[in-house]
Amino acid sequence: MRSNAALADTFSGAVAVKMRGNGSRGVFAKESFEPNAIILHLRGSITTRPTRFTIQLSPGCHLEAPPLRDTDLALNYAWLFLNHSCDPNGYIDAGDRTLRAFRNIAVDEEITFNYLTTEAKLAAPFSCSCGAANCFGRIRGYDFLSDDALENSVT
Repeated sequence: MRSNAALADTFSGAVAVKMRGNGSRGVFAKESFEPNAIILHLRGSITTRPTRFTIQLSPGCHLEAPPLRDTDLALNYAWLFLNHSCDPNGYIDAGDRTLRAFRNIAVDEEITFNYLTTEAKLAAPFSCSCGAANCFGRIRGYDFLSDDALENSVT
């Protein structure tokens, strides 16, 4: 099980981008992770414009991947394939640009994070189908949440 005591320079070997049952791709654990362990580092460049494929690190600061071949994206920019869940097992630490385990994650488990914890206003809002008991329904960004819902999105 990976903990922060066993840090390495690259975390790409710890995850795999695989097809999901619905035909989309997702990020899956190749090893188990303890809570708060670093799963992967978020590489990329900074832009001020959000897109469907960026992660907001702070207001007006969005991480994007360079235009590369599909194989390079899966190997070096696996974060592009992270899917949303209202009950996630991972979270983005914008301060050190990492994806971390929110709870224990088992081998072959899909790694997800709650987009409402990073995105003020999504470039491409969508209806969530995660099936979680606490599902937020329409995912538009944290600017659209009530104070109670906002508090629930980060816990």
